Amino acid sequence: MKRNVVQPVVGLMLTALTAACGAKNDNAAGGASSLAAFDQLPVVAERVQLPDGGSIVVADPGKAGEKVTLKLSDLADDLKIVRLENSDDALVGAGQTWITGERIIVYSDGVVKQFDFEGKYLGQIGAKGNGPGEYSIAPYDFYVDADAGRIYMVQYNATKLMSYNSDGTFAGDIPLARQMPKGAVRVDTKRQRITAVSICFDGSKSRDEVWEQDFDGNILSSVSMPWLEMPMDFSSELYSDIGSRAEGFSYAMFRIDAAADSLYGYDGRTLRPVFTAGIKEGLMHKYDRLGGMYLFLSFGEPQAVNDNSYVIPSQTPMLVDPVSLRGAYCNIMVDCIGEVRWDSGWAFSKSPGYFVMNSSPGGLSSWIDKSIEQYDISGDELKKLKDFQATLDEDDNNIVIFGRWK
Repeated sequence: MKRNVVQPVVGLMLTALTAACGAKNDNAAGGASSLAAFDQLPVVAERVQLPDGGSIVVADPGKAGEKVTLKLSDLADDLKIVRLENSDDALVGAGQTWITGERIIVYSDGVVKQFDFEGKYLGQIGAKGNGPGEYSIAPYDFYVDADAGRIYMVQYNATKLMSYNSDGTFAGDIPLARQMPKGAVRVDTKRQRITAVSICFDGSKSRDEVWEQDFDGNILSSVSMPWLEMPMDFSSELYSDIGSRAEGFSYAMFRIDAAADSLYGYDGRTLRPVFTAGIKEGLMHKYDRLGGMYLFLSFGEPQAVNDNSYVIPSQTPMLVDPVSLRGAYCNIMVDCIGEVRWDSGWAFSKSPGYFVMNSSPGGLSSWIDKSIEQYDISGDELKKLKDFQATLDEDDNNIVIFGRWK
């Protein structure tokens, strides 16, 4: 990977791109989708050729029409309903959840715990504190190299990568070549190579969005795109599926400054824009790649929670198939449980390669009751939900439902 600086794609509005970048390529528009779930959806995007010979999918949210419900089983493979072990040490509450290296990792109540795909408790990873292998705030990301028996933790504003043995005991720190305000990694332990992605703040010394380094902190190659730098605000977020893709991983941001941007794909040399949407200036939004699908999600105006914090409400996500250019605003029916729908939370997985839902049994039971009432579910579907609900015990540990996006 050589250092490359390409010209930024600016003004990514639908009309501007079509006019500025040359001919459209609509050969696939309306054709067969890569996923059957998209076959009956409207064409909502076009593929626009870029001056460098590449292309970008440009969605027009105005063409999406009414919101639709898509079945999770049509969008994700290897769906699992995992009931976490009920021992006292294994108990978790609401928290962030990662799926990586045949592990379920949950950060809850200031502690990181790990489970296998059967729900067996595998122990705590590190500990809360300020000593070696300890963390004082929530981790930002994890990567598990299962073949090497290593777990890697990325913290906020990280200057080092914390490594642990498969049982969660501390194995040592690895220096990062660049400070990482918010980032993610993929690690080849045997070769002692780290591929890293990070957001970059204006005026910081860390100017690389992507780099490869060795375990001594020496940079082997990097990609710097100064126009992707953003104001220093930890409300901004990074989204990348680097943990689930050895090659061709994605890079996208939620920018609190609402600047126009794209979803990028790493081609082995640089980051290239692959997806954007024609939206009004100043609209806060995020892009992401979920398996073979592109996601666009906009946000409403910030709402104050108290004098010191606020929340930014999300709208219904839009999915686009980059092959047929079909898509829609959609919620997800978690049909491995039954006819229950999830409006937007499914779009915020800490592991973009996976659909992930982590819920207490009581919370899941309440969600089922709400769905039955809201959608007037009856007959066989009602029986299916009630049968599943009968297996839930409020005193049990959480249930994690996940599957790999197609």
